Parts: sequence; C-alpha cells; structure tokens
Amino acid sequence: MHRYALEHRVSHADVDLLGEVKVAALLGLLEQAAVEASWECGFDPGWYTAQQRVWIIRRTRFERSLPLGGGDRVRVATHVLDWRRARSLRAYTVERIGADGAPMPAARATTDWVYCDLASGRPVSIPAEMRRAFSGTEEVTLTRAPAIAEAGAGEPVELPLVVRPSLLDHVTHVNNAAYAAMLEDGAFELFAAAGWPVARMLEEGGALRVTRIDLEYLDDAVTGDALLVRSWIVPASGATAEGPVPGAAPALACRAAGTPRDVRLLQTIARADGSRILRSVSDWTWRHRPAVLGGVPEA
Repeated sequence: MHRYALEHRVSHADVDLLGEVKVAALLGLLEQAAVEASWECGFDPGWYTAQQRVWIIRRTRFERSLPLGGGDRVRVATHVLDWRRARSLRAYTVERIGADGAPMPAARATTDWVYCDLASGRPVSIPAEMRRAFSGTEEVTLTRAPAIAEAGAGEPVELPLVVRPSLLDHVTHVNNAAYAAMLEDGAFELFAAAGWPVARMLEEGGALRVTRIDLEYLDDAVTGDALLVRSWIVPASGATAEGPVPGAAPALACRAAGTPRDVRLLQTIARADGSRILRSVSDWTWRHRPAVLGGVPEA
C-alpha cells in the first residue's frame, strides 16, 4: 500500500479569529496531500490532462482533536482505504510536530473521491494501473456513511451568497474547501440570531469553533450562482432536529460560566431555484482566545 506524508508550516494568513487554523485551510491541506500522493505514484497533472480525467470530492468527514495555530509544523499522512468502480476512499491523519520532533495527533479525516471524465463530469471506471499503484493487489470495499438529512425542524437561519470568480478552482468549480467557509458564515449568522454575534463572543474571551464536520457534496456551483446557506441547531445524537418550535428564534444553551455549550448544526447549501449543492453536519465547541497574540487558542 502506498503511503504519503506532506509536511507544512501553518501560515498566519490561514488562521481564524482566535488564531486556530481555519477548517478551509485544513481541507486544502488534505487535498494537497492527495494530489502529491498521486503525483508520487506517476499520475501527475499532465497524465490526467492527457487522459481527460479528474478526481472530484464526493464527501469529506473531518475531526480535529488538537488546536493548530500559525507557525505550527504539521504532517499530513494519507493512504487509500478502498476502491469501487469509480470511487476511492482516502484516509488522512494530521499531526503537529513538536519542537523536539515528536508528533502529536491533531486531526483525522476521510475523503470519498469520484473519478470523472473531465468534459462531461460523469463518473468513469478507475484504471487497473492506478489501483495497483496505490494499493498493490489489495482490493477492499468499505460501507459508506448514510446520507445527511435534508433539513432540520423549524425554520432555518438563512444566508444568501453569490459565487464569485475568486472561489473557483482549476476545473472552474467552487473548490471543496471554499464551501467550508460558506458554512462557517452561515453558522455565525445562526449564532447571531441566537443572541451570540461575533462581537459578543470575543467580549466573552473566545468563540465557537468547529471540531468535527461531515460534508456531503451533491453538485458543483459555478460563478454567478445565487446560493442559500440554511442552518439548523440539531440534537447531538443525530442530524435531524427535534425542535425548535416553527417560527421560534434559535437558542444556544450556556454553561455556568455563561458561554455557549457545545452545539451541533445541520446545514445545507442550495441554489436559488432549490437545486442542492451540499449537506453538512458539524460540531462546535467554545475555544478561549489565547493570551499571546498569534498563539493557539485554548480548549
């Protein structure tokens, strides 16, 4: 089995309002590790162009256990878990490399990639030579996670967006990591509706940050598309909501200290005509602002 590791120093330009690396930046690192792993196996951009093929992300499931900040050295290790006719599940581990060189687990993820024809965008069979290069003779097929719910209970908090050219990637679609930023903006719209705008969070010395996210991509958005991010609070036991009462404002439960408790969100992104782009479930927890500007936020 082919294994690849990407080493990277986190840029301060890629951290969030508390100093923790943005989810979108981490998703970008996962994608880069997969691209470099393919390159190392002999499948570089020139090869894909000649074959008129491209990998498209169908789903990413991501969980982080250790905050990473600007200047941190990280290692992203990746390998293929399984193969289907036109799909392949790839695993990732992210480690922070300490000053002594010792690795500390920081995050883990899987991405379900679909092998597509570049012109039509339709799935096509993965060539045997590629399977052998990544996995040798090992052929494993794993069960995929169930689909994410279409909606929660009650009225969602909505955020309208328009796709700008700056969000497009080299295949002229919105890059998968860019959707994470859209979802984050939608989440903060919901938090504000619940009485916790960003300004109030920062006054309380922190903010809600993502610790886990499951992104199910359904279609590609292109420049000019009018999108709508819808967000619901859902129970931690699942991705469907038991409340709130339809028409009621969202509410965040608070700790004894007065800051919000952990919360789970169900979110969707769709075009203005209702056609679906993405479904997502994410877990958010309170992080404390670091005492040192440019430091890593505290759990």
